[in-house]
Amino acid sequence: MDIFRILSRGASLNKKKGITTDYALPSEKQTQKQKHKQESLLNEVERETDFFHTRKHNSNSTTTSGKGDKLTNGANSNKEEQMETNETKAKEEEIPPPELTTEEDAQTFRNLHKSKVTGDDIPIPIGSFQDMIGRFHINKKVLSNLIDNEFVEPTPIQCESIPITLNNRDLIACAPTGSGKTLAFLIPLVQQILSKNVSKNHGIRGLIISPTNELAVQIFQELEIITRGCKQINVAILSKQLASKLNNNIIKSSKYDIIVSTPLRLIDVVKQGNMDLSKIEQLIIDEADKLFDHGFAEQTDEILTHCTNPKIRKSIFSATIPSSVEEMAHSIMKDPLRIIIGHKEAASNTIDQKLVFTGNEQGKLLAIRQMIQQGEFKPPIIIFLQSITRAKALFHELLYDRLNVDVIHAERTPKQREEVIKRFKNGDIWVLITTDVLARGVDFKGVNLVINYDVPQSAQAYVHRIGRTGRGGKAGKAVTFFTKEDDKAIKPILNVMKQSGCNDGYSQWMEDMGKLSKKEKKQIKTHEIQRKKISTVPKVIKQKRKQRQDMIAASKRRKQESKQESKQESHSNDEREE
Repeated sequence: MDIFRILSRGASLNKKKGITTDYALPSEKQTQKQKHKQESLLNEVERETDFFHTRKHNSNSTTTSGKGDKLTNGANSNKEEQMETNETKAKEEEIPPPELTTEEDAQTFRNLHKSKVTGDDIPIPIGSFQDMIGRFHINKKVLSNLIDNEFVEPTPIQCESIPITLNNRDLIACAPTGSGKTLAFLIPLVQQILSKNVSKNHGIRGLIISPTNELAVQIFQELEIITRGCKQINVAILSKQLASKLNNNIIKSSKYDIIVSTPLRLIDVVKQGNMDLSKIEQLIIDEADKLFDHGFAEQTDEILTHCTNPKIRKSIFSATIPSSVEEMAHSIMKDPLRIIIGHKEAASNTIDQKLVFTGNEQGKLLAIRQMIQQGEFKPPIIIFLQSITRAKALFHELLYDRLNVDVIHAERTPKQREEVIKRFKNGDIWVLITTDVLARGVDFKGVNLVINYDVPQSAQAYVHRIGRTGRGGKAGKAVTFFTKEDDKAIKPILNVMKQSGCNDGYSQWMEDMGKLSKKEKKQIKTHEIQRKKISTVPKVIKQKRKQRQDMIAASKRRKQESKQESKQESHSNDEREE
């Protein structure tokens, strides 16, 4: 159904009917029929605008009223509950796929999914979530929660990482964006805690660290889903409110089994002596390449010094893990196993990637407007820029184009950012402008297009940015604009595109580009390209504005000088009188 055709429909008269028929009062049947038609149309409109499938839509509408309406609704809800129960039971009773039992089975599975697992004594992967019943005695409630939320089949990273973690092994895991890494570490973590009968208020046993608040919130939401109904486990996100309660001794941290947090907030609570990390059995570092980077490395190291349990198991996960991060991980782990799904620094093969040369900064805005005219600008869309100033500027420019747009950056409060993300997921915002604050982990399942308005400073940043689309096996598109100043910065991106199999997304002359030296790579990562301001204001108007500003400044300067002169004159006159 064409949503825009429906929204632009006009009224029509049925000319075949007589005058009296057109103006006659509608009968009860006609009214009900019309009501059904209107409700059906409204539901269809809601479905069309619900990009992320987050709203609940009515499939049927009740026609009775008063007490009868309550009875009908009650009967319907009972039927629905019964159907859901039957469906769940049917799913549970389905014959599971054959278990992987031999090394040959495991190797066939790994070849099929392009998985590489290295290390000593590698466990055989699971073939389905039901495999965990026999092998690991998975908690029935956890399995039921997975089925109820339509997590029917484990992804390759889940198949490999779950048995490794449940066999108490340290783990380095690298898998593409949108491949299910969050559940890959949450399921074994929850299962291990539930399988041990320990007293309440034993202390925190599982700790998950993420670089951003948005990602921490998302991890916690998935944690809540799989622990729903599990009364013997208590989970929390270290929010500002919870940190305040802990620091004021209103709540004890020992009541929680699993904590999700960002590094700084956790360190603050630990330093004040209001959280004990000495009993942690499982430490999970998500987006490890970011948390081991120079900006977070000291914070991560400080957290590790407080995790003193000799039996602690550590896992790190990311879509990109450079060799420097692997070296650091090996220094803090005991005989870790290493999982690579696909290529180490490749994007998901469901993303169609493209490089577009725009000449200069003005060309980028023209390219966006051209995409709109040609019908390539299909929402929901995320646009990434290198700085807050540039994100704000583009936001104001696209407002003039009457686009349904908003912006997220570090200067906005967590509450404002949460609200914008919620509105974007609900389809109220069609274009989201942001910096790298949203490049990692945040799961938008329905994003059609990612635009890199500014070229990212590394291959890792590029993979994470475009990973906001093409998630969960769905197709997505990523377009990167570049100018003359980006001639060296696009080389790492070109390599990612080649590894991902996107050989038709760039011009052939780029094949002849030479390799970057270590010095050049470092310079790209550490030095942002100085770009001109984002603006479509003509040069003549800019000059006039500058002239006016200069005139105002000169006028103020003259006034200031005249004031000083008058003061000096009055001072000299006073001296003469004396």
